[in-house]
Amino acid sequence: MNNRMWVVALSGAALMAWAAGCSDDGGSDSASNGATSNATTSNATTGGTTGGTTGGTTGGTTGGTTGGTTGGMTGPPEGQGCNPLAEELDCLLPYPTNYFLTENPEMPSGKEVVFSEEAKLVNVIGGGTMDFLRDSPVDGFSMNAPMMAYFGEGVDMGNVTFHTDDPAPTLTATSPTLILNAETGEPVPHWAELDRFTDDEAQQAFIIRPLVKLQEKTRYVVAIQGLMGTDGDPIEAPAGFAAARDGSAEAGTSLATLTARYNADVFPVLEAFGVSRAGLILAWDFTTGSEEHLTRDMLHIREDGMARLEASPPVVTVDNLIMDHNEFIAIRLEGTIRVPLYLTSDGVDGLINRGDDGLPEYNGDAEVPFLLQVPYSAMPQDGEAFDPALVVVYGHGFFGLKEEINYGSFMRRYSDEQRYVTAAVDWWGMAEEDVNQILLRLGSDFSAAFNFVQRLPQAMLNFVALQMALQTTLTELGDLQRDEQLLYDPDEMVYYGISQGHIYGVPMLTMSPYIDRAVLGVGGGSYSLMMTRANSFRDLFAIIGAYLGEPVQVQKFLMLSQHAWDRTDPMTYARHLIDDPYPWQNADRRYLMHMGLGDHSVNNLASEWLHRTVGAPILAPTPVDIYGMETTEGPVEGSALTVIDFSLEVTPGIENRLPGDDELNCVHEQIRQEAEIQEQIDVFFKEGRIIHPCDGPCVRTDPCPARR
Repeated sequence: MNNRMWVVALSGAALMAWAAGCSDDGGSDSASNGATSNATTSNATTGGTTGGTTGGTTGGTTGGTTGGTTGGMTGPPEGQGCNPLAEELDCLLPYPTNYFLTENPEMPSGKEVVFSEEAKLVNVIGGGTMDFLRDSPVDGFSMNAPMMAYFGEGVDMGNVTFHTDDPAPTLTATSPTLILNAETGEPVPHWAELDRFTDDEAQQAFIIRPLVKLQEKTRYVVAIQGLMGTDGDPIEAPAGFAAARDGSAEAGTSLATLTARYNADVFPVLEAFGVSRAGLILAWDFTTGSEEHLTRDMLHIREDGMARLEASPPVVTVDNLIMDHNEFIAIRLEGTIRVPLYLTSDGVDGLINRGDDGLPEYNGDAEVPFLLQVPYSAMPQDGEAFDPALVVVYGHGFFGLKEEINYGSFMRRYSDEQRYVTAAVDWWGMAEEDVNQILLRLGSDFSAAFNFVQRLPQAMLNFVALQMALQTTLTELGDLQRDEQLLYDPDEMVYYGISQGHIYGVPMLTMSPYIDRAVLGVGGGSYSLMMTRANSFRDLFAIIGAYLGEPVQVQKFLMLSQHAWDRTDPMTYARHLIDDPYPWQNADRRYLMHMGLGDHSVNNLASEWLHRTVGAPILAPTPVDIYGMETTEGPVEGSALTVIDFSLEVTPGIENRLPGDDELNCVHEQIRQEAEIQEQIDVFFKEGRIIHPCDGPCVRTDPCPARR
């Protein structure tokens, strides 16, 4: 088997491991002991797609215009080539850098990031280069990605602030690493680390991670000083930067042009903060992009889609009705809702369908499969008066399925215990059905590797359409009524998202006018941070490593991937969840969030970063304090994060590497199995209050008790 065939074969195994690794893994049987009816009960339809592929493609188009380009790309300046600061070490790094920022008046910020051909990642197996910006152009650098440098030798991290340290030193002029707001001079709290995916010191990237989300359309200056090598000698400045720092750049070169700008815009910012120019090993600047550019696809789809849905609520088609489905579920309803489509097709190959103005364009309607289940506890006895049940919209896990509401380890039992009617659709783009398409793109067009995220804005609309249907067209179904009364209360709708359901629950909730209470469990952001410490990505990194060769190239891939993630990443929408809502969000919205210490699937660093950005306090007493987050004692009439300590002997995710087999644990799955947590969720859903689930801090002495 040649190298390319080996990588493709391994890709299949890796992506199946993704799908298995992060969704609710317990009891995935869809046990049924009831009678099945194929009767179609609907609002003015008998089924069928109504134009879902109109104007679309027949598969796999990944070109720049289809994938999201807005035109007017200026391209790199003549002779741009490599970033001259350290080109003897790496053509791209340090990054992000304004060296690759060009003018584009058609972008919201008036700028665009454009890579020279030399600076792009190289596919050492398939040939050619990889560029996430081809299909996901940006008008500035990510507010959610790390900064990266490379020295080609071992770095002694003894004097560098790590995430386990107090970040206060990073706010002082003597810190080995600095991030400064160029306009205000204000320092940004952060920490730094080395790539620990490899033990080869000469291949380890040097990574700087902010503790707070960066501001949009803002220029930052990054500096590194006072580092020592593992050989005991000082780390020397790369040749290009040393020439710029010392004023020795050759006239007429790109470095000389860069030096003139640094003399005007970079070195003065550092000197004003008290940093000696002579002691700098490396410094550079970059400008973040606009939130407007990142969110306009999602917001446009929501605006146009909601207008169409409000004019004509989602048509519901019932494909399958199963009575007495299993020991917990009395009614299982399988069907579709009709939703405006903004993709080139309603299949897994669909990309955003763009009009002449570059915005997503309506492309007919799609029949979106949904699942609804009514537990026995919500079924009244004949003639008995009853209170309608609470309806829970459920968001499934990583590359999972809507079917998770029927998985035996938790949801179907819990829904019966608490009288929850549950409903779900798939996360288009990151559902089980998307796995094979991702494999095809990995094997054929490396730049399109993350184009599956283009289906996610449609997924958000699908979820909101399901919520609308629960309040409108689904209420007309006789199968969901007893004695002419609906089995659930359409005005009492909540959301429960686990793992990926937490992650993408954040942007979805900011798009929804229907949900005012949500439980978000074991999620985080940004994706480029989560990927560096999540066991679910182990096989994927083997694939990427095969394509890219050197470990430092893999770290660059992770960093650059955030450009693709940003349009749907929860970090982009986090501030709108509580403090800065969109006009349509419920005024009395409140959220209960859960994090388990030592989660090997979604690392605590990513969870903390997302929750810190959301702005909710930690429920006290807490087993751990988190930088930048306040605490509050329960009961809480609002939002809060509950932290649970499972007393692990080994804590994964401390270093920038994937957890080993000896670091795997049950934390990700176990939180929702805890009886006290289940009670907390139920009180929150039914009363809107957040109670503390424990007597004192939540600390479990048995890290993995047997499941119920």
